[in-house]
Amino acid sequence: MKKTTKGALAAVAGGSLLLGGAGSLAYWTGDSTVTGDSISSGTLDMTAPDCSDDVVAGTHGWQFDGTNAAFNPAADQVVPGDTLTKVCNITLSLVGSHIGATLAFDTAQWGAGSASGLTDELVPSVAFTVNGQPYAAITTAGVYTIQAAISVDFPYGTGTDNDSNSPLAGPALEAILEDIVVTATQTHDNA
Repeated sequence: MKKTTKGALAAVAGGSLLLGGAGSLAYWTGDSTVTGDSISSGTLDMTAPDCSDDVVAGTHGWQFDGTNAAFNPAADQVVPGDTLTKVCNITLSLVGSHIGATLAFDTAQWGAGSASGLTDELVPSVAFTVNGQPYAAITTAGVYTIQAAISVDFPYGTGTDNDSNSPLAGPALEAILEDIVVTATQTHDNA
């Protein structure tokens, strides 16, 4: 074999050893440390409702027809045309950057033993105010007074009568309104 051929083969063999044969490639690295930090979350808290009879706060337990006449479930009965209301204040605290909240309530449910002849006629609803203003979605952190006005309307009309063919005829019927849950759901506000 010629010397040039032998030299070429030796160069190829040597190059393959450097590129991944028995040897390794050399390279450099450098490090730079980015410091960490503590991360804490915001909060969303609601207090228990205050439904006490407080004229200044505008709250009250069950009342007849938007008056100061208290409704006593153990002694009073409703008739078509009545509306029962209960107004409660709830404090909502929102802490965090970009936090907001929306308000909702569970659909009213009737408890076991409720007479459908009465529950079919009653119309429960909830209306909110936030810091005394009509409800709109909350878009900033802060402490808010949520006023929840729960109403149970017994509409007056020709479809509701108390004759012998009516489901409301006969002995008094009972409807048991279960607890109504008010929910604040956190939203993310990019403003």
